[in-house]
Amino acid sequence: MRFVGIDISKAALDWAMVETADGDVVAEGSITNTAPGIAALVTTLAASAPALVVLEATGAYHRPLLAAVLAAELPATLVNPTQIVGFRQVRLGRAKTDRQDARLLARFGATYATELRRSTLPSTTQAQLRDWTRYRATLIRRQTQLAGQQEANRWQGDAQVRQWLTDDTQSIAAKIAEVEAAIADLLAQLPEAAVVLAIKGVGPIVTATVLGTLPVALWGDAKKASAYLGLVPRVAQSGKRSRSSMSKAGPGEVRRVLWLAARAAIDHDPAMHAWYAGMVARGKREQQAQCAVMNKLVRHMMGRLKAWQTTQLEAAMA
Repeated sequence: MRFVGIDISKAALDWAMVETADGDVVAEGSITNTAPGIAALVTTLAASAPALVVLEATGAYHRPLLAAVLAAELPATLVNPTQIVGFRQVRLGRAKTDRQDARLLARFGATYATELRRSTLPSTTQAQLRDWTRYRATLIRRQTQLAGQQEANRWQGDAQVRQWLTDDTQSIAAKIAEVEAAIADLLAQLPEAAVVLAIKGVGPIVTATVLGTLPVALWGDAKKASAYLGLVPRVAQSGKRSRSSMSKAGPGEVRRVLWLAARAAIDHDPAMHAWYAGMVARGKREQQAQCAVMNKLVRHMMGRLKAWQTTQLEAAMA
C-alpha cells in the first residue's frame, strides 16, 4: 500500500509517497497550487492508487485540492496541524521544509491509516453555512473595531472622521442584519437545525457555526464532535501535581460562539445554571466551569441529533 502526504501553501503543493512509515520515499515532487497543477497532481496520484492521501488543514488553500482528490474518488484525510507537530516531536524531527513536511505527512498516514477519519465533501448548504458564518465573524470584528475608533474620536477627533465612522458603523450593522437573515433562511432548509435550535442557549448563529464546521459524519457523535472542536480536557499529571485545560485543538471560531452560548445557557437554563454552580462550589474556577458548559452544550446538540437520526431511520424502515 502507498501513502501520500501533501504539504500545501498558497503557491505550491509539495508531495511525497511512501509504502511504510519508516520506508524510503518512493516518489515525490512539487507543483503549483493552481487548477492545472491540481489536475496534474491528481492524475499522478490516481495512477498510483494510494491507500490514503493526507493533507494538512491550511486555512482555505487546501480546499480546491481536497475537492479534486475526493472527486477522483481517492481516499483522503484532512489532519489538524497540531497532530503533525506532535508526530514530528515523537519522531525527533528537526528539519522543517515543505519537502520534509510532505514526507512527514505521508509517514503519519502510514502510521495511523486505520484510525484516521476519511474526508467527505460538504453539502452545498453546509459549505454555505461555514462561509457565511465566517463572513459574519469578520463583520463583527470590524464592528468592534469601529466602536473603539468612535470612542477615541469622541474625546478628541475630527468631525469629518466622526461622520465617516458613523456611516461605516451603520453600513456594517445593515450588512450584519442581511447576513443573519440569510443564515436564518438557510437554517430553515436544514431539518437538523430545528433539532439543535430547541436547546436553551443555542441560537441561529451557534447552530449555523457548529453545523457548518463539524463534518456531517460526526453529527450525532458526542464524543468525537467534542474532540474535533477542541473541547475535551487535556490532562497534565506528574507526581502529585495534576492540572487540566481545554485542548483547543479544533477550530477557534466555533469555541468563540460556544463561549457566548454557554453564558446564555447558564443565565437562562435553570438546569445548566445549577450544574455550573455546583462545579464552582466544588472548587472549579468560573472560567473552567463555563468551558465545561460549552462541552455539555455540544454533547446535548449531538444527543438531540442522534435521537432525531434514529427516528428518521425508523420511519424510513417502517
